[in-house]
Amino acid sequence: MDAYFNELSCFPLCESKECAKERAYKFASLLSETKKQGFNVVRCHDRGMAEILLCQDYSIADFCNENLRGIKEMLLLSMLHPPYFEPDSEEEKTYIENTFSVSVTNDLNQEERKPAYGLSAVCLYNSIGQNLCSCDFWEQSKEYVIYDVDDSGKEKEHKVLSFSNPEDYKTLEYKQWQAKTQPCNFCDCGLEKTKKQCKLSSDHHGNDVLKKFAKESLFILPYIESVVTSLAYTPDSKTFVKKLHYDTGRIEIVLTWTEKGYGMVVQTTARNDIELIQIGNELEKRFGNGN
Repeated sequence: MDAYFNELSCFPLCESKECAKERAYKFASLLSETKKQGFNVVRCHDRGMAEILLCQDYSIADFCNENLRGIKEMLLLSMLHPPYFEPDSEEEKTYIENTFSVSVTNDLNQEERKPAYGLSAVCLYNSIGQNLCSCDFWEQSKEYVIYDVDDSGKEKEHKVLSFSNPEDYKTLEYKQWQAKTQPCNFCDCGLEKTKKQCKLSSDHHGNDVLKKFAKESLFILPYIESVVTSLAYTPDSKTFVKKLHYDTGRIEIVLTWTEKGYGMVVQTTARNDIELIQIGNELEKRFGNGN
């Protein structure tokens, strides 16, 4: 899979070569983790790494030519490539026309709308962006809103991920992206629906409704093991999935179509955080529109 360099993160440029080298080595550390995550190529706008400026008249390519000594320099040389689109594809047409933009805020809190090429490719291919650590806006955020104009002239918003630090791959945002882009492969709990337990608080007035829903709608799902307990009323809940418990593989759900917001906790077969997010997404798709 390819990741895409966010060319807007080149700015502001470094004021010295020393600062430029530090920025390049930080970027190489990011690429090292990016490669571990399965992204072997980072596509760059136009002419590739020769276009990635570190300071005035000094690019990543210049840096590598001067400092080719070790693994980090080789990472920069081997992973950074010009963009590639299937000839005459819709993605190529959209990229060339480039109707995408992003509102960039600098360290002086000044906001400016700028054309976005790398982030547009991230959106088109549902991938991940790569940032230089040039300012707080690019270094601290993980998720960005980019804007696109459709054929009718209407502006649409898209959320994309673009990372600056290796630690960004440990964030919930990245796990949620993985959950959306990876195929679902849930474990079957191996229990017949009549054998699954439904434990609810004895003093909960919505028990009959919860039990009926569990037996008729939840227990037919192979990745639901049991109902663990009921929840306090949540009448203002807007979503079926209320909360994910990553440490136990449990999910809090709320029957949003009930007046008092009856809810319960279900045990899933999720083996990791990504599977738990995927199961939560599946439940929301099935039951999130009021059953």
